[in-house]
Amino acid sequence: MKANRISLLHSLFSIINENDESDSNYVLAHYFLNHYHELDQLNIYDVADECFVSRASIRRFCKSIGYENFLGLKHEFSTYDDRYQSYMKHAKKDNFRQSLTNEINEMIKELDRRMNTREVYNIAKQIKDSRHTVFLTTGTSAGFVKEFQQSMIFNKKMIYLVSELYSDNELLLNLSEDDFLITISNTGTFAYASFPLISESKSQKTLITLRRDPIFNEWYDKVYHLSAEDKSKSDINVYGKYGVSYMLDVIYSEYTKNFNN
Repeated sequence: MKANRISLLHSLFSIINENDESDSNYVLAHYFLNHYHELDQLNIYDVADECFVSRASIRRFCKSIGYENFLGLKHEFSTYDDRYQSYMKHAKKDNFRQSLTNEINEMIKELDRRMNTREVYNIAKQIKDSRHTVFLTTGTSAGFVKEFQQSMIFNKKMIYLVSELYSDNELLLNLSEDDFLITISNTGTFAYASFPLISESKSQKTLITLRRDPIFNEWYDKVYHLSAEDKSKSDINVYGKYGVSYMLDVIYSEYTKNFNN
């Protein structure tokens, strides 16, 4: 699976959130999201007619979010069926609220122990000393990084985020040994998919993940696990949704206390 494709929903919602309703890209993104369940039954002629756009516009739209054509986009949507089932099963759990509360409390206790270490300072210092600090991630984690990115401006430190359209990204291609690249991949899927993008990078590379795979130690200079257990098999877990936010808050505090002059 290519890295661009993992960010499909993120890309579509970004278009919805950042464009005017009259924009053809907005119209297409809105249509694809609303017709998620029957997308495999549609063809490019149906979409062109219902969205009042040309087939060429649809092809350009698909290319703009990392697909060669409409067929590629249709195929990718079909892979989200498993995620749909996971989300439905998760939301329908008995005693959902209490179960979620217990899971978050246990996660906070574990992260409090795991982040009570000199490594938090080392990460903050590497951010301080690096020419560029770039986060490479997708999905929910990108939202948390954006908050971190905005907060770090108060420390007079620019943070960069690459969360879609990864291929041929000039920022990634131009990283040097003076730069710091942090990949966040909760389940490890994005770490595997993005490896071709970072394999030749001269930057200092760090991975934050729940997946425990020895190959990551060969790909990255540092690997930090959010949990002592491999919790990557679950598509939905509190570490991926709340743990990343907690971790970034702790790093932000450490940076502010030590390097805000």
